[in-house]
Amino acid sequence: MVCLKDRRLPVQTGSPLSENSSHLNHITMTSPSKAIVLVVAVLVAILAGCFKPNKDREHSASLEAENSTLVNPPTGRLAIVADGNSPDPDDIGATAVMFGLLNKTGLSDRLVHLSHSCDLDPFRNKGIQKIDAQNELRRQQKLHALCSEGISLYGPFNNLADYFNCRTDQEAAIEDLRNAINASTEANPLWIVEAGEPDIIGYALQKADASKIEYVHVISHHPANDNSGDVFSWAEILAFGVAEHQIGDQNVGLQAAINQWDWARDHSEPGIAWIWENLNYAEQDGVVAFQENKFDCSDAGMIYWWMSGADVGGSRTSTPAEMKELLQWHARVKVSR
Repeated sequence: MVCLKDRRLPVQTGSPLSENSSHLNHITMTSPSKAIVLVVAVLVAILAGCFKPNKDREHSASLEAENSTLVNPPTGRLAIVADGNSPDPDDIGATAVMFGLLNKTGLSDRLVHLSHSCDLDPFRNKGIQKIDAQNELRRQQKLHALCSEGISLYGPFNNLADYFNCRTDQEAAIEDLRNAINASTEANPLWIVEAGEPDIIGYALQKADASKIEYVHVISHHPANDNSGDVFSWAEILAFGVAEHQIGDQNVGLQAAINQWDWARDHSEPGIAWIWENLNYAEQDGVVAFQENKFDCSDAGMIYWWMSGADVGGSRTSTPAEMKELLQWHARVKVSR
C-alpha cells in the first residue's frame, strides 16, 4: 500500500523525475507507446525501491533464528541441589546466575525443586580445605537469602513450591525432591543438577517410587561432588537406576578472571547487578584461597548444558561470554523437544 501511495507523491524539483517531466509530457503527446514504456519503467524503479531488502529486518530475523536454536532444552522438569556450605563458596555466584538464565530463556516454570547447603556434615570435608562453624552458618544464611532474592528478582517460578536449607530442613528437602521424582514419566522426566554432595539426592531416590527412577537424570560436572557424600557413594547413586550425565569440569571455562564480568557491575537491570554482587561476595568470602581474584559460576555450566540441548548437543564448554549472551537475552522462542 505504501508503494502505491509513493507513486502519487508530488515530484520534487531537481529530482531525476522532475528533470525529465517535460520530456515525458512531450513523448506522451507525440508517442503513446513510448510514453507507456517510460511510465512502466518508472513504476518498476519505484517498486524496486519499496521492496529493497531491509538490512535491519534481515539482521533481526537472523538473530531470531540463532536464538531459537541456542535454547533447546529437553522435555521435563529441573531440580537444583546445591551445597555452598562446603569450603568452596562458588555456589553463591553460580546459583545467582542460574536464576538469571532460567528467567531470560523463559524456562522458569521448569524448576520444581531448589535446595542449598546440601553438605550434611561440612566439618568432615574429605578435601584439604576446611570451614569452621561460624562461616558455615554464615553461608547457610547467605544462600537462603539469595534464594529469596533470586525468586523476587527473576520470578515467578510457578512450579517451585518452596526452597530448602538442607542443614536446617533436611527432611522437607528430601520429601520435596522425592515428590518431584515420583511425578516423573517418560514424557515428563526430572533432570537433577548435582551442584554439591549427593546425599540429599540419594535419600530422595531411596524413598521414591522405584518405578519412576528410570525417568530421572542426574547431571554432574566434577568428581569432587560425586565422591564427597557422607552417606551415599556415587556408585550407590547410579545403582538406583538414574541416567548419568557427566559433562566435564565446568571450572575450565567458568572459573574466570573478574574483569570478564565487568559488564554486569552496576548494570541498569537490577537482577544482573545482583548477580555481579553475589559473584563478588564469593570472591571476597575468604574461607579458601583458590577463589581469590576469580569469579566462579561453574555449577551454572550444568544449567547451560541442559538448556542448550542437554544430551543432544548441549554445550559443555560455556564461558562468561555465553553467560553474558543469555543473561542479556529476552526469550523470543521457547523450544522443547
